[in-house]
Amino acid sequence: MIDERICNGVMAGYGMFETIKKTREIGFKGIMLFPGGENHSHSLGEFPTLNWYNAGKEENERLKEEIKYFKNITLHQAWDERYKDWISCAKYFGAKVLTIHAGIARKPYFSEILKYKGIKIGIENEGGKLNDYMDLIGSINSPHAGATIDFGHCAYFEEVKTISDLDKRAKKLNEVILYLIERLNKKITHFHIHNVRKYKDIDFSKIPFPYWKENDFVDHRCVDEGLINYKEVFSLLKKINYQGLFDIELEEPQKEEKAKKSGEYITRLLQ
Repeated sequence: MIDERICNGVMAGYGMFETIKKTREIGFKGIMLFPGGENHSHSLGEFPTLNWYNAGKEENERLKEEIKYFKNITLHQAWDERYKDWISCAKYFGAKVLTIHAGIARKPYFSEILKYKGIKIGIENEGGKLNDYMDLIGSINSPHAGATIDFGHCAYFEEVKTISDLDKRAKKLNEVILYLIERLNKKITHFHIHNVRKYKDIDFSKIPFPYWKENDFVDHRCVDEGLINYKEVFSLLKKINYQGLFDIELEEPQKEEKAKKSGEYITRLLQ
């Protein structure tokens, strides 16, 4: 059984109702959703959204009824700046966390987002300098906002990605992840969880739109298949008594298989 704190993320190639059905069938009690908007795609193609901007009352009510099955629901911002729509969508579907990118948290209207109560706001790391992200999270003075640490995206911090030797880069990546958890501690709202592997170790034959480059880490891999030491990560999470949610974000061609495998692995680590 997959722990109810673990939410399955988007599944490219499926519609929204099919994604909900598949997520239930493989044993998840949590799901991560997107409101809608443009450019929702990744290396496997277009992935489903709630179509909140355009869906009518009937479709929204059908979706809401289907989503009631899940114990935990999270929402990820759209690729635009319609923050009022994100929040209204999160409230309508009962999301517990809304994740926004660090760039949005630097916009003048971010203070308006913090005025909304009843939903936690998590600011996701996108890259740049590690200390800039730390300072951003430290500057937020709100009881319902903090960090959404994306483990795989930690590979995009300048302190990590500029290391040419991939073994040394992997070592630094793991150090940065533990450093973030230790330093941010109670400022952590949420986690996005996936793994990274070396470019040379990936079979791209079933990935139609790869965006990684040689000598890169390829992220969004199955959680127990990669360079991030999740046993060490979860040992630390237990020490800081983290009780929040985890969103699995995969771009694996074997969608159901790898999502289920990741969910079961995280469940074991939580025990």
